[in-house]
Amino acid sequence: MNKNEIITLSVTDINPDGNGVGRGENGEVVFVPLTAPGDIAKVKIIKCAKNYFVGRLEELVSPSPLRVEPDCPVYHRCGGCVYRHLSREAELQIKKQTVENAFKRIGHLDVTVADTVSFDFSRYRNKVVYPLGRNNNGDVTFGYYARHTHAIVEHETCPLQEDLFSQIAMFHVKQSEKHHIPVWNEQTGKGILRHIAMRKSRKGDYFVCFTAAKPFPKAKLLAEELMEAFPQVIGVALNINSKGDNVIFGEETLHLAGEPTLKDTLCGKEFSISPTAFYQVNPVCTEALYQKAAELADLPENGVLLDLYCGAGTIGLSMAGDSHKLCGVEIVPEAVENAKLNAKINGRREENTLFLCGDASLGVDACRNAFGDPDVIVVDPPRKGLSDEVIKTLLDVAPKKIIYISCNPATLAANCEKLSYTYEIGVVTPFNMFPRTGHVESVVCLTKK
Repeated sequence: MNKNEIITLSVTDINPDGNGVGRGENGEVVFVPLTAPGDIAKVKIIKCAKNYFVGRLEELVSPSPLRVEPDCPVYHRCGGCVYRHLSREAELQIKKQTVENAFKRIGHLDVTVADTVSFDFSRYRNKVVYPLGRNNNGDVTFGYYARHTHAIVEHETCPLQEDLFSQIAMFHVKQSEKHHIPVWNEQTGKGILRHIAMRKSRKGDYFVCFTAAKPFPKAKLLAEELMEAFPQVIGVALNINSKGDNVIFGEETLHLAGEPTLKDTLCGKEFSISPTAFYQVNPVCTEALYQKAAELADLPENGVLLDLYCGAGTIGLSMAGDSHKLCGVEIVPEAVENAKLNAKINGRREENTLFLCGDASLGVDACRNAFGDPDVIVVDPPRKGLSDEVIKTLLDVAPKKIIYISCNPATLAANCEKLSYTYEIGVVTPFNMFPRTGHVESVVCLTKK
């Protein structure tokens, strides 16, 4: 096949990026965005790589029965969703298959994968982060990035979230223009305002955090104007990130107005969440996930639970009962302070609760010194999964159970393979934490042999 050649392709699979997968006449792998398994399509080859080709959908000769009409006007450009052209049933099956394939191909493990657990497919997000930039007219704008680029796709509404998020962002953009506060330009490394991050509680309170390359004199004015325009906003903060990379938050956060944190409820408990602390974006699905984790852990009376990557303490505090001893470890200092406060809010006693800032090995030593060996360790690492050092630590401690919560099936499968010589891998349950996107959350119990 050659670039610009038009071929007829039968699409047989789809990947987590939402690209349909088919094979050319000689077995060449071809990825085609916006196609679905079962499509027969005319495709224009736009990229020729060493081991694969990329095509552009030109015409649907025979559409797949899995297809539905996308219900978002910017779906074909926006990189937020990848499965909006598929039925909900098809999405759940694909995510189950994604987890199955990861364990077979990457983990080389034969495991049972349950059906994907899912709830609302729209308006489920409690958090939004918009990059700021300028459109073709030179006006300040916000939105989500287009697929595989940093071009901002403007919108006034998004099916994944409440419209108030975009209304707050529109107001912020107008006020920043009014006060002549320049937006960040990632090409030149100049400008000030970079992102607007927002969270919403179940009660309906909103918390807003601007990110900027440096502090600026009118930050407090922007915050006060925002809170005056939107009574739902109970607090505003400013996070400073002067680095030229794609990381959203820097290490310094300044309180500007209103409350310093957002308070929310989860699994019947109350939590205080700082602007940069990790907190799951889908509360209904999160409760189901944490309840499943607690069920799998089945902590014994007076048992010891060690929560690695504990964030604001949500997982450990939702799993541990009054008789259990709980130790949580997190690398982000702000989140650790949240966890300590959340323990007090929810009536945890100091003598059976410990949250500390540090890496996994430090947490294990502190847990052992305070409460003895943990009966269960729960891990919820970032997408890169567990490091070899953490895996070695887990094997050295050798708790009866490890509850692994993962946002990346590939690293989950790879880590489970390394642990499988000592632990039996239980049933893996996928959770559709991010409907319409390619992401899938999973939980599995590893039981010591």
